[in-house]
Amino acid sequence: MNILLIEDTESIIKGLTYSFEKNNYNLTVKTTIKDSKEHLINNSDIDLIILDITLPDGNGFELFENTIKSLRVPTIFLTAKDEEDDIVKGLDVGAEDYITKPFSTKELMARVNRILLRTKKLLK
Repeated sequence: MNILLIEDTESIIKGLTYSFEKNNYNLTVKTTIKDSKEHLINNSDIDLIILDITLPDGNGFELFENTIKSLRVPTIFLTAKDEEDDIVKGLDVGAEDYITKPFSTKELMARVNRILLRTKKLLK
């Protein structure tokens, strides 16, 4: 399973890289909107995206609405933006899930597995 992590916090990147690789997922990390768009254009084998909202060169909501949504790749927002309006917006625009930081890696993995099972992409 190929997961794209769009995140700019180094400690989160390191922790999730370890966890996903330990669970036999292929994790690709992008830290900017620009790099993420280029990757999305050139790679059609992404099974799930984990997307931060606050990135150094833009807004994850805009990246989702302008690029990701049309690709129909299941997406989880993983962000420090924990206001109710942000959570509702994330779900309303079409994200599969919305998780606020700080978060449990085990819970994130369970949610990823649930989404991949539901979208019939997780092979056991």
